[in-house]
Amino acid sequence: MKFGIELGFQLPRPWTKNSESDLYRSRLEIAELVDRLGFDYVWVEEHHFMEEYCHLASPEVFLAAASQRTDQIRLGFGVMLLPPAISHPVRSAEKVSTVDLLSGGRVDFGIGSSSDRVNTIAWNIPWEERQDMTEAALSEVVRMFVEEPYMGCDGKYFKFPPRNIIPKPFQKPHPPLWQACSYRENILKAARNGLGALSFGFADADTTRQWAEAYHKTFEREAIPIGYSINPNLSVLSRLICRPTDSEVTKIQEKVNFWWYGFVHYFGYGKHKPGVTSLWDNYTRGGYEYEWDTGTIGTPQKIRRTLREYEEAGLDNIVFSVEAGTISHEEICASLELFASEVMPEFKEREMSNSAAKRAELDRLSEVIMPRKQTLASTTDIPVVEMKEFRPWYQYMGFPLDEEGFPILREGS
Repeated sequence: MKFGIELGFQLPRPWTKNSESDLYRSRLEIAELVDRLGFDYVWVEEHHFMEEYCHLASPEVFLAAASQRTDQIRLGFGVMLLPPAISHPVRSAEKVSTVDLLSGGRVDFGIGSSSDRVNTIAWNIPWEERQDMTEAALSEVVRMFVEEPYMGCDGKYFKFPPRNIIPKPFQKPHPPLWQACSYRENILKAARNGLGALSFGFADADTTRQWAEAYHKTFEREAIPIGYSINPNLSVLSRLICRPTDSEVTKIQEKVNFWWYGFVHYFGYGKHKPGVTSLWDNYTRGGYEYEWDTGTIGTPQKIRRTLREYEEAGLDNIVFSVEAGTISHEEICASLELFASEVMPEFKEREMSNSAAKRAELDRLSEVIMPRKQTLASTTDIPVVEMKEFRPWYQYMGFPLDEEGFPILREGS
């Protein structure tokens, strides 16, 4: 079982002029820390307009910065929103490839469709079509990763002429692909598309066991890959608070409730006036509380027991949500350091001993599943792109022109 963290970029009011810059510096320092501590992944979300809940709208920029301050940890888009109105498929492919090149091939590419009305209404995305848009966009993005040139698309949600989309990713044929999931139906959909299932639901070990069994069985039997490689991995989200004593755990846990309040506000039934509504003020006035009864919350001994249950349930990856509300940077780092020293070694040792068997299983599944994938588009009839429309610019660049206005090129030029 591998370990990752999720950075959510929460920023409760009140703000100062340095609040956002301090937040970004803090999260880069945490990315550096978990790289040194031996975590496997750092995942970042993409959200727009979600004041106080998430202040990261450009995950590729943050991950590019993190790539220059880390050495081993994998850098996860967790997730990039793919409806074309939010991210043009060409730009999505270019962004992911750029970060993969900068990081030396450490990108994991998770995709999502947006599960909140704040985004879909603003970008004019029909709610009932957002998942179809996302799947269609991903189909084109993976073609852009591998086709030279990309032979274009004339689809319902996206039209584009043949072009060679560059740069190409460092990893071949492309980075591992993941789909955001929040319930069993979407987990099985990820399996049928040959994608890793990146669950953002806080599931206990019993639920995880049911998900894992259904996911892996569906993957082998039914997967028709969207990508040109498969990623048979299930990941679930868990809150992490690791402290030496129960009293310290309780003290920090009380600060987590704001995260849940913000989630319900944006993904549930909140009413929001942009730039005016203060989630923090509303939260503190309401005395809102939520009892966290699942997750990796407690002393190292308790967390080890919980993780063994997840491991026995067949979980491939667990992603820890480490920030929420007013939990300080220092408290986050202390929790991560204690976890890495007191909990992680036992599981790392087993993961390393099982790595050869997992690679062999991936090879076996690839032999079974990849023949179901459609072949690449033919590149035998590549259209010529005429550049005549740019002729007027020649006169401003000092080229000598012929009678038709084209530059006169000397032999050998």
